[in-house]
Parts: sequence; C-alpha cells; structure tokens
Amino acid sequence: MKKLLFVLAISFCCVVSSFCADKSATKLKNNSVVDNILNRKSVRKYSDKKVEQEKIDIILKCAMAAPSAMNKQPWELLVVNDKEILEQLASIVPNASYCRTCQLAIIVCGNKSVSEKFWIQDCCAVTENILLTVESLKLGAVWCAVFPDDNKVKQIQELFKLPEDVIPLNVIPMGYPLVKENPKDKYSSKKIHLNKWEQ
Repeated sequence: MKKLLFVLAISFCCVVSSFCADKSATKLKNNSVVDNILNRKSVRKYSDKKVEQEKIDIILKCAMAAPSAMNKQPWELLVVNDKEILEQLASIVPNASYCRTCQLAIIVCGNKSVSEKFWIQDCCAVTENILLTVESLKLGAVWCAVFPDDNKVKQIQELFKLPEDVIPLNVIPMGYPLVKENPKDKYSSKKIHLNKWEQ
C-alpha cells in the first residue's frame, strides 16, 4: 500500500511539474518581445508604399534607447529618403543595392571623437534596436555592412560630407516587404558552452 501511495505521489508530482512547464512554455510563446526577436528576418524587397513619419520617429527613438559604454552614446543616424541619394548609396555599397527599391535607409555612424574605443559595439546595439523595431512595425530591413571597408567608408563620408571622426558602420535599407519572408531558426545547442569549452 505504501509503495502504491508513493508511486501515485510521484506520478502526481510529475503531472503537476509537466503542467507547470507547459504553462511556462505557453507564456514564453505568447511573449511579444520574444516573438518579435524570433520573427526578425532580413528583408531585401520592398513595395512602393512609403514609410510613415510616425514609424520613422519610433524607429529612431528606439534606436537611441540602446546601451552604450559609459553612456557616451557615440551614434549619429543619417536618414535617407531621397531617391537619387539612395541610388548613389546602392552604387557606393554594392551589398546595399536594395537601396534602389527601398523607400528609406538609415546609415548608422559612430562618432570616434565621442568614443574611440567602443563606438563599434555601441552602434551595433543601435543597429539591432533598429532591426527589431522595424520588425515590430511590420516593416522589413536588412543590415548592409560598410565599415571596415575603407573605400566604402570614404565614399559615404564624401557623399554626405561627414566629419573625419564620423564613421559609417552600415546602411539599413527598409520599407514595407514586397513578399512574405520567413525567419530562420538559428538556434544551435552546439554553440552553447557551460562553464568550460566543449565541442
């Protein structure tokens, strides 16, 4: 009898534990922040619909909510919606050829006179904030690298008459997606190392 009660108690605990785990997983699945991060994807084809100024303002505000070393905030953001300039950008940065069809691009720059040591890390945080905000607004965007290509950096500096200390890190074309893109599942347990390096 005692053994039976013990088995029943263990079984009950397992069921409760399983229920709680499932409930926790459900909560996680319904977490809008987690959903937005997991749904982010690179979008390279855009419709002709213009991005509303209200959404641009939200993107810029969220961009500058990024963390920065010693709170120096060494970022400068160039917003480009002029079609001729977007065409020039596509020529200067071939990997950003999507600027030819996008309605808007943001160039994330780092001001080395503000933070010479950590401007890259800080501006990468800004970039990720932009990409996640774009996703949350049902827009699409793609990160197109500029730095550390000296030639691209110099040409963009010349095009926009940037000060020597202001370095363009990337170009982010964006707009309303022309086609539906699906996010990639990039999770890999092989890239997780607990307490020591293990392959």
